[in-house]
Amino acid sequence: MPPIDMHLLEIYLDDHWAGAGAGRSLAARLVENNRDTQGEDRLSWVLGEIEEDDETLGQVRAALGFEGGTAKRTLARAAERVSRLKPNGRLISYSPLSRLLECEALGAGVLGKRRLWSALHDGLGDSTELSEFDFEDLIRRADHQMEVLSDFHSHAASLAFRQGAGLVR
Repeated sequence: MPPIDMHLLEIYLDDHWAGAGAGRSLAARLVENNRDTQGEDRLSWVLGEIEEDDETLGQVRAALGFEGGTAKRTLARAAERVSRLKPNGRLISYSPLSRLLECEALGAGVLGKRRLWSALHDGLGDSTELSEFDFEDLIRRADHQMEVLSDFHSHAASLAFRQGAGLVR
């Protein structure tokens, strides 16, 4: 088997680590803006899983000796915060459309994370540096997170597009 291109692998993991930081911030925002709703428990569970997966990705990076990437991560988190300024049909308050779009963005992030775990499993599954990581389990976790977000997405769509529904929690 050819040797691992550590330079490209580091760039790939740095990009995913940056996205994980932004996803973590987005998930926290989604939980905060859905307190006392029927989705709060499910979203809190997803946030906890995302936080654990972010820590795992940090451990994967450390196992490979990668320490950089903080600038990309900081920029990605800042971009997530700037994205909150987009028009959402409400001038000041949280919009039901924000709930839907944030759920979709978080789902895209979880899908990207699933693909990360799959790429590491397929490309480096036999690597001794990564033997402590169960990528198949991490893939299953991401699939479960996607299921939960898909269910919440249906609820968020109903709130976004039905008159008056956004006023009822």
